[in-house]
Amino acid sequence: MLAISLVLLGACVPICGIGAKFSLSNAHVDSQYNCPYPADQKPYDVHATIDASNTLGSAVTIKEIDESDQLVSTAGDWAGPKNATGKGTITTFQPKSIASGANATIKFAVGFVCTNSGPNVATYGDFSFKFAVKTSAGTFTISSGNHHRLNFPTS
Repeated sequence: MLAISLVLLGACVPICGIGAKFSLSNAHVDSQYNCPYPADQKPYDVHATIDASNTLGSAVTIKEIDESDQLVSTAGDWAGPKNATGKGTITTFQPKSIASGANATIKFAVGFVCTNSGPNVATYGDFSFKFAVKTSAGTFTISSGNHHRLNFPTS
């Protein structure tokens, strides 16, 4: 009797949704950008990816992604604030939906700017990123597994 119950329970798992979930992993951002000289508020994109897994019984729609970034370390002649933070909402990303039983990599870009007046020594700032992915299954948060370095090579 116990064996039959276990077989029935095992057959039910994909249909009944037991253990089914939507999850995020492996968030990653571009590791470095070299700010050109000279540059004054030059826009550039920090490309990002997040792996998603959907074992729910229906597709999950991604509505938007909120990002927050923070300067975590500097070196050289960093002229900006030492505690810089930023945030924004990302509405341009792919894919917009993840089918039931599918895995996908969400790809998007975060807008950044740099100003370079020509440092005398190698200079950089390292930024951490956190993302809140708003979906039809709820809001899921994840931190990037790496930092983005805004680099200012010597002239």
